[in-house]
Amino acid sequence: MSVTEFPPLLSEEDLQKYKVPLRWRDRCAAYFALYHTCLIRQTANSSVDCKHDKHAWEECQNLDFIRRQKELKEAKEKRRAELNES
Repeated sequence: MSVTEFPPLLSEEDLQKYKVPLRWRDRCAAYFALYHTCLIRQTANSSVDCKHDKHAWEECQNLDFIRRQKELKEAKEKRRAELNES
């Protein structure tokens, strides 16, 4: 599975239900919740494999990082353009 877009944001109730830590409550929280749920299942049944869920979550994190880099670059370019005009 290739992550090409972000999942819908989780509600506050869902974030608490899936015990998503504050540091992971971002655009990829839904993937973290799936991964965390898989890890819980894995402790009960060792035949469960969570590599796919972990990969999807990490890929989403990477996609979000790239998005934030682009936003920062655009903001810097906009600021430079504003400074050059004045």
